[in-house]
Amino acid sequence: MNNKIKIIEVSEPKHVERFLQLPEKVYQGDKNWIRPLDKDIEQVFDPNKNSFHSHGIITRWIAMCGDTCVGRVAAFVNFRTANSFKQPTGGMGFFECIHSLDIAFSLFDTCRDWLKEFGIGAMDGPINFGENNAWWGLVVEGYEPPLYRNNYNPSYYQDFFERYGFQTYFEQYYYNYDFKKGLSPRYYEFGRRLAQREEYHCENVDLNNIDKYADDFREVYNQGWKTHDNFKEMKAKRALSLFKTMKPVIDKDLIWFLYHNDRPIGFIIMIPELNTLLRNFRRGRFGIIQKLQLKIGLTMKMCKVAYGSVIGFIPEFQHKGLEALLFYHIHQKLVPEGKYETLKIGWAGDFNPRVVNLYQKLGFKKVQTSRTYRYLFDPSMPFERAPIIH
Repeated sequence: MNNKIKIIEVSEPKHVERFLQLPEKVYQGDKNWIRPLDKDIEQVFDPNKNSFHSHGIITRWIAMCGDTCVGRVAAFVNFRTANSFKQPTGGMGFFECIHSLDIAFSLFDTCRDWLKEFGIGAMDGPINFGENNAWWGLVVEGYEPPLYRNNYNPSYYQDFFERYGFQTYFEQYYYNYDFKKGLSPRYYEFGRRLAQREEYHCENVDLNNIDKYADDFREVYNQGWKTHDNFKEMKAKRALSLFKTMKPVIDKDLIWFLYHNDRPIGFIIMIPELNTLLRNFRRGRFGIIQKLQLKIGLTMKMCKVAYGSVIGFIPEFQHKGLEALLFYHIHQKLVPEGKYETLKIGWAGDFNPRVVNLYQKLGFKKVQTSRTYRYLFDPSMPFERAPIIH
């Protein structure tokens, strides 16, 4: 290690402050960067706000050159999933670094050595110590302003990761959808015909009955995602917590559930894309003034972009074109009002080609590619990419 670089484990308030402030240095002059809210970062490291602490462990470091913070990183182990791979696998994330290969490698080494203490043989990154709908993946193509609680990074990070020895575990694709342009005529007509069938009906979430929709969400999720790599069943408490967390920013016109004879079989979860309102917030703060600004922005319908975080169906209703029915209803509600102009879709992994093909058929435009990397501590071990979902 370069003797000028000192890696310090974050253990004091001043360390936390440096950890949070470092990106201001890294992204100075980058007009696309939107600083994350400090509270959104800090809740990942708070056992009272992040349930992953109950079955995992996380720590973080800052890199110092003299009195100047020049890098940061976190490493973590999810004990529920670590041993489900051929090599026990941990994670690293929240990586930020000035343009220095030495500093980057020192931070990667620190993560590797710490993970080895827990018998880990590989690390994925940059990922989140939590759900994969936040802080997941390294942007390698399409450096546009990031979605709320999504990663953004300088292009030189790709060189850091790949020169260190990280390999692509899977790619993640982000899409835009133009509400004005709409569905392809074929899919729109198919959705219209499905809407005339009595056994199907769509409805918006009712904020006065949030428990019901959280349970419907959980029922579809646990059936629809069970074939995914390292799937863990979602408990009722977790589903309700997710909906309650979203409640302050929920627009009921953006959350739709699909039922077949009153049985929940699918959903699409969208929220206003908050970064379009948060990009003018300074220094990551979210106090009384910022909360008021956000509330005014949502109330005045100043956000014209929706963020689609997840869409899914239970297995027996997958691959039947029912997404056309959901989007038909969305168009009937949203397009005449002109409330939203664009839908941005959170990532679809290349390990799920059916979803990727679906977005292409619906007329979505791919606008960004990110990568989840994996680094094997023993380079003689065979590297395998994420298994394809068939």
